[in-house]
Amino acid sequence: MKVGFSWPAAFLIVIWMLAKKLWKLSAIWILAYIVLTVVQDAAVKANSLAGILMVLAVHMALALIPAFQGNEWRAKDLSKRGFELVDSVPAKTPDAAIAQVLERPGV
Repeated sequence: MKVGFSWPAAFLIVIWMLAKKLWKLSAIWILAYIVLTVVQDAAVKANSLAGILMVLAVHMALALIPAFQGNEWRAKDLSKRGFELVDSVPAKTPDAAIAQVLERPGV
């Protein structure tokens, strides 16, 4: 399991959630973006600086939350789907981790 900040989750957000089969979270994020768009339109029409700043802050949160929580969400989802964490290896890429495991005797 990857630990730490998830760059793909930070930049691709809903696409990343869908690719990782995080269906409920992706639906929540899509709904949040729809609501935020409505609020943003109302704030712009009302010429409300406070409303526009609030929308920007929520946009930032919607990008940063998956970046910091995405790997944990994925691990929990995989566990719910029946996958079990057997071991952990330090590696820079998934391919490097697989190579390390395959080099072990008896694998």
